[in-house]
Amino acid sequence: ESKHEEMASANRQLKMEREIHQTELSDLRAELQNVKIKHEQNVQELMKLLKQEKDGAEAQIRMLKMELVEEKNIVKTQCRQLEKIRIECDKLTEELTKNEEENIKLRRKCEFVKQELEDKDKRISNEEDHLRRLDEARLKFQNQLHHLKVEQESILAMIGSEIDAACEIFSRDSVEKFKVIL
Repeated sequence: ESKHEEMASANRQLKMEREIHQTELSDLRAELQNVKIKHEQNVQELMKLLKQEKDGAEAQIRMLKMELVEEKNIVKTQCRQLEKIRIECDKLTEELTKNEEENIKLRRKCEFVKQELEDKDKRISNEEDHLRRLDEARLKFQNQLHHLKVEQESILAMIGSEIDAACEIFSRDSVEKFKVIL
């Protein structure tokens, strides 16, 4: 009986412990279920957040790709413009070189013309001096000519008066009178 009672007591205690364990197990299962639900909710929230972040990242990637395409187009356009500018710069450099060469030629020509003008100016100055001297000589000769004319006229007048006098002398003795020729 005592063994039976011991066994009944042990059974009761086992039953109580089993009930306690069953209750704890049931609480643990409920808690596990709650934890699973919370975990599932957390996972779903994380999935939503990840999806939102992924969508945002994809949108940002699309935007960056579009910006990259735009920037590539801008770079291409700028490269074309740069090439045009380089070509224009080369043309302008070539034109500048030609202009500088022409400028050097024109300077040389200008120096040559300047030298010629200086030479001509010297010649003109010399010729003006020569003309002035010639003019002075001409005036001198004109004065001399005038004096010679006056002298010639006086000599001719004197010769005329002597001829007149000679004619009068010859005509006094002559039958026919000589006429005075003026």
